[in-house]
Amino acid sequence: MKTAGIIAEYNPFHNGHAYHIAETRKRTGADYIIVVMSPDFVQRGEAALLDKWSRTRCVLEAGADLVLQLPAWNAVGSAEYFAEGGVSLLSHLGICDLLSFGCETDDAALLKQTAVMLGSEKVREATAARMKRGCTYPAALAQTLEAMGEERALHLLETPNNVLAVEYL
Repeated sequence: MKTAGIIAEYNPFHNGHAYHIAETRKRTGADYIIVVMSPDFVQRGEAALLDKWSRTRCVLEAGADLVLQLPAWNAVGSAEYFAEGGVSLLSHLGICDLLSFGCETDDAALLKQTAVMLGSEKVREATAARMKRGCTYPAALAQTLEAMGEERALHLLETPNNVLAVEYL
């Protein structure tokens, strides 16, 4: 038995999301798909266009087997907190074999390299030092990556689904 997890806002749910659920089942052979979805408020604290019950109905009709609510404090947080909440919930279930997500690149190696790099002490310390001088996290991280000559990673992090993919990894 194989179970796939998907972490999403679905604000609003559309055909691309339905395609992602169907392709996850098709490509992975998953017997079950669990979706961890934002509640009535989504990233940046905005109210979702549709309530969580309506979006849940759409997700189930599109083929998911179970929809769980992402804790609100994770849902309204930055990509780091959004990903952490979803991955933690799926991990603690103890039944999820894989995580399926969309992103704007097909370069899996670059996603993995960037995730490892962002988790390194060198990058964390340099970014934190810039934040202490008044930079926002995105600006501090961009300056750190630029100073390290990591233009590919910097470019990768210009799109929201890539940022989430790196955080998931």
